[in-house]
This record gives sequence, structure tokens and C-alpha cells, in this order.
Amino acid sequence: MRLGISTYSYWHFRGPKLPLSEYVRKAWEHGFEGVEILVNHVESRARSYLRNIKRIAFDYGLDLYGLALHNNFVKPSPVEREEQVRYVLEWLDAAHVLGVKIVRINSGRWGTIKSFDELMARRGVEPPIEGYSDEDAVGWVVDCIYKCLDKAEDLGIILGLENHWGLTTRAEVMLEIVRRVDSKWFGVIMDTGNFIYDTYRELEMIAPYTVMVHAKTYFGGGVWYSLDIDYKRVFDILRSVGFNGWISLEYEGREEYESGVKKSRELLLKYVRS
Repeated sequence: MRLGISTYSYWHFRGPKLPLSEYVRKAWEHGFEGVEILVNHVESRARSYLRNIKRIAFDYGLDLYGLALHNNFVKPSPVEREEQVRYVLEWLDAAHVLGVKIVRINSGRWGTIKSFDELMARRGVEPPIEGYSDEDAVGWVVDCIYKCLDKAEDLGIILGLENHWGLTTRAEVMLEIVRRVDSKWFGVIMDTGNFIYDTYRELEMIAPYTVMVHAKTYFGGGVWYSLDIDYKRVFDILRSVGFNGWISLEYEGREEYESGVKKSRELLLKYVRS
């Protein structure tokens, strides 16, 4: 396994952002092997800009292995779903220029709970829009993923569906989607902090399909909540299914970014190297 860091670890959607090149530099300073880029940190899709970021990472000896998107396929309107498909396709082109290997996609959510803070207080569960069901949404998500897969395969990029709230709040519904998408260019991004009901049972359920891991840490207490994650148990699960890919740190604590990231790296390295 290899240990990298998501640029999200340095910025939690609040306060000023640094240029992406600075987050790449920080990843090098902190001793990570690679960087996963949160789409919010990409300042332009111009090819010259993207090539420059790729070159900066190369100069630091870092692998740009992933790009995390914020799509939402849970849209009753076919027109809106097509817009979301186009969004993913456009970012696949950018990912290809960057040289990343995997693009994080989401199922999306209904949006019946407007505030993300309230959604977290409700443990990620929200009701469907009146007149629709979660089963309707599963079909939409599967259809949208298939519409993105031809391009992903053509570019040699894996689409990774994360257990990231919405339909994927629970492993059972997530697996309904995963088992209906038959492609070696599609898999699961396991987020160790996003199954908050029955954490280890649900992580075990998605482990056989996992192509990358988001490893959450919460030094200083979590921004929205904290989990006391047993990483020995998590890595035992991963090794039991032969996982050898990227572990991507997503530091989500209230402790200052620099020290929280350093502590997180020390914690995860114990298990990556064991």
C-alpha cells in the first residue's frame, strides 16, 4: 500500500484557500508519496495550468493519483442528470491531463435536507423527494455511471464511487449500485469515516470492491463528528481482500492543519508498513 493525502486535509470548506501548488508542496513537506486533488482546489481546467501542476508534482517526486468530484446523479429530471454526466466527463479530460489514475464520484443525494450540518446531525439520512423512492435513484445513478464509463476507459481512468452520504450512507444501498455496474474501470472508494451506523460490518461489505481508501482522522475532535476508528481492524479488512492501493488521508479534525496532518501520517504509517 502507498500513503498519500487529499488536499481536503488542508482545507475543510471554510476560510481562505491556498493555490493548489502550495498544497502539493505541503504534501511533499509532510512526507507523503502522492496527492489526491479536491476539485475545489483546481483553479482552472486550462491545459497549460493542469500541465504545470503535473510538472510541479513531478519535481517534488509526488504522484498525482486522484481527483475528487462533487457530482449529484440523484436528480428526477433527465436534463439535470445529463448535466451531471457532462460535468463528470469534462473533469475526466482534466484528470487525464493531470495524469491521475482514479476519479472520485458520488451517488448524490435528494437535497430534501438543505443544510449539510443538519444532514450530519441526522447521520446522513434524508427522505426522498415526494413521489420518488431510493430505488428510482439507484437506477438513475447506475445509468449515469455507465454514461461516464466509456470515456473513463478510453482515458485509462478508474471511476471510484465513495460511501459519501446520500444513497451511499448505508452499505446495502451502495452495493445495489456497485453490483449493477460491471466494469474493471469502476470500483469503490472506501471512506473509513462515512459509515457511522455499523462501521466495520459495512466496511467489510464494500471491501472486495475497493480501489482506493479515504482514511479519516479527527485530531482535536471532528469538524462535524468524531469516530474512534480502529485502524488495525480496518487494515486487517483491507489485507483480507488483497487490497494494495492508495491510502488517501482525509484529515477532518479541529486541530491545526499542520500538526493534525503530521499526527495522521504517523498513525497511518504504522499500519501501511506493517
